[in-house]
Amino acid sequence: MKAVLYFVYYLIAFFVLKSLLDLVMQFMFPSELKLYTNLISALIFSVFMTPLT
Repeated sequence: MKAVLYFVYYLIAFFVLKSLLDLVMQFMFPSELKLYTNLISALIFSVFMTPLT
């Protein structure tokens, strides 16, 4: 069970890190809709995944 949780954690972490990288890139090429999507995904990750560490 612990291995499954780690797999899910790292899978979500990969997508959130990709999303945050897109967020950094958007400061050069702004687009508000994607900006809010990236911020919301980062917030969800920080709230729900932090207790697993």
